[in-house]
Amino acid sequence: MAGIAGRGTGRPGGRWRGAALLAALSLPAGPHAGAADRPARAAPQAARLTQAEKLTLVRADIVAAPAEGVSIVTLPGVPRAGLPALRMALLDDAAAQPSPLALMATWDRDLARRAGQARARAIRAGGRAIAAVGGIGPLPAGRAYDGEDPLLAGRMMGEVAAGLIAGHVLPLFGGHGQPGADTVSEDRMLALHVALEQARGAGMLCHVPVVAARPCGGLDGQEHRLRDGWRYGGMVALLADRPTPDGTAPRRDLLLSALAAGIDVEGEPGAPDTALFGATLRQAVAKGGFVPPARLDHMAAHVMQSMDEAGVTEHPPPFGALRLPAPYRDPLAEETVAEGAVLLRNENTVLPLAGTAAEPILVLGAGAARAPAHAVAEAMGRAGTVARLAADAPEDGPLPPDVAQAGRIVILSTGPEDDRLIGAVADNGGHVVVVLLSDDPGRPMPWLDLVDGVVQAWSWREGGADILADLLTGRRDFSGRLPVTFTGGVAPPQEHLAGYKAFDRAHVAPLFPFGYGLSVRARFAYGELKATRDGARLLVAFSVTNRGDAPGRDVPQVYLDLPEGSGEAPKRLIGWRGVQLAPGQAARLSVAVDARMLGRWNPATLEWVVPAGDYGVSLGGHSANLGRQVMIHLPDMRVPGALPDDGG
Repeated sequence: MAGIAGRGTGRPGGRWRGAALLAALSLPAGPHAGAADRPARAAPQAARLTQAEKLTLVRADIVAAPAEGVSIVTLPGVPRAGLPALRMALLDDAAAQPSPLALMATWDRDLARRAGQARARAIRAGGRAIAAVGGIGPLPAGRAYDGEDPLLAGRMMGEVAAGLIAGHVLPLFGGHGQPGADTVSEDRMLALHVALEQARGAGMLCHVPVVAARPCGGLDGQEHRLRDGWRYGGMVALLADRPTPDGTAPRRDLLLSALAAGIDVEGEPGAPDTALFGATLRQAVAKGGFVPPARLDHMAAHVMQSMDEAGVTEHPPPFGALRLPAPYRDPLAEETVAEGAVLLRNENTVLPLAGTAAEPILVLGAGAARAPAHAVAEAMGRAGTVARLAADAPEDGPLPPDVAQAGRIVILSTGPEDDRLIGAVADNGGHVVVVLLSDDPGRPMPWLDLVDGVVQAWSWREGGADILADLLTGRRDFSGRLPVTFTGGVAPPQEHLAGYKAFDRAHVAPLFPFGYGLSVRARFAYGELKATRDGARLLVAFSVTNRGDAPGRDVPQVYLDLPEGSGEAPKRLIGWRGVQLAPGQAARLSVAVDARMLGRWNPATLEWVVPAGDYGVSLGGHSANLGRQVMIHLPDMRVPGALPDDGG
């Protein structure tokens, strides 16, 4: 397999590129080396399958479910060999996939794992056993769906996947994205490595509109890294919304591109034999074909390895008639809102809100925010705060009379279409709190300086009204931290890289920085920062004290400043700890950091390399507020890239 990664680069689909791929695929394909090589364990089982069974195992069937925008993907399995047929629900529309930002904003790994376990129960109850896990993946899906930092995204979504595996569901990291060049693949690959450490057996998913050249973006040419460097034995799946175009030559080139990206399973709508991994692959591995049969053996072994390590081979779900996936009601939705809502602004101590019969809190929401506003107003009443729902506000024209008379107003907003309303209400003179109910880290806030409070509550979820009311009225304190930089619609060049590293490189301050989040009454201070080396690890210890007058949860963050001339971003997140503290309480915390987070991947030696030099270790409440720093000299360190054999 390593031969594929060693090819040159050139025009995708070009004749010479195709010839190079043919030569690479013709090389002998033996088992991967290494004692920790997990795919080799499945190789003997795969060898016992017939070639027809292997071809069945690597081809997924996709059919439309009895609901618009949903398809059902089926891995047919091989019953004779004890490999069950498995299903997953696939959202056809990229915009329909749920954003993971609310969960990431909790920075709570235990909650993420429990969220995966709860989701696994619902998936298996529907007769399915495979699920896509967003937040990381081979293809970029947009800032509302991708994690910004590889450590935070990798650990949080890795915990979700670990929870799914604990419930005997096979997770696939990735989702709907656009194939082609991917300039941020290094951070994305690091996030995948971090996640796979915690969720051994998880696969990867590239969900695309149609199979094209470089179908998995950054994975193209990375098979040497995945299989020989990481010793990754799981499956890589490619699913398309539309059939592959006809034509012998184009289909041959597309097949080569898919194999170059390490694809093990391919599926698309239509008859199974017309799929890329249907007749095209069958002819390619036939006697005299251009794909060696040993390559098919490895593909089948990767599929079997993921099925086995996720527990779905031993614990298959019931496989009944095809039916519509039931809407998922997250039992942890309230907990996610409680920990993930982020307080961005609290001027004039507008929060906590206190409404009385003489001066009730006015709650306002237009359009899609109308129903959530009604729910929050009722919930505030149940919490003991007098609140009422404002009259409908017209898109154009004067504000309702009750708005002009209100002293404190909560406006729920689902998007920029509410900006005119927010600005008009704020100009009216009352104290305004805006609650954002969307996952839009690039949203401009032209009214920001006119309002007193801003809360990022993420996409509206049923059951969150009571928790949101508790946060607004002070029965709970805010503890969420931004998992992405809020740019305000203005970002450095290459907007898709608009994370904290890009802002650092450009020396530009974002609207709200990565890791940012306020508390209403708790006040946290840091001290006694120490950093020591323990072999290939860095041990960071520090203290945190709550100097406020109420209990609260803090998320101290540790960043690394790289030596000058390294060519890297000025700093990177290397660890964090969540801690709940009573007023006046102090805690001594520590974070262990391995060499991956200190250095970078060396594709030539297949290891993580930390150059010798002086490194700064910084501590603070977010990426733009690092008040403590110590320096430490690190020697040259090299750490093998293999994933742990017993899980992360």
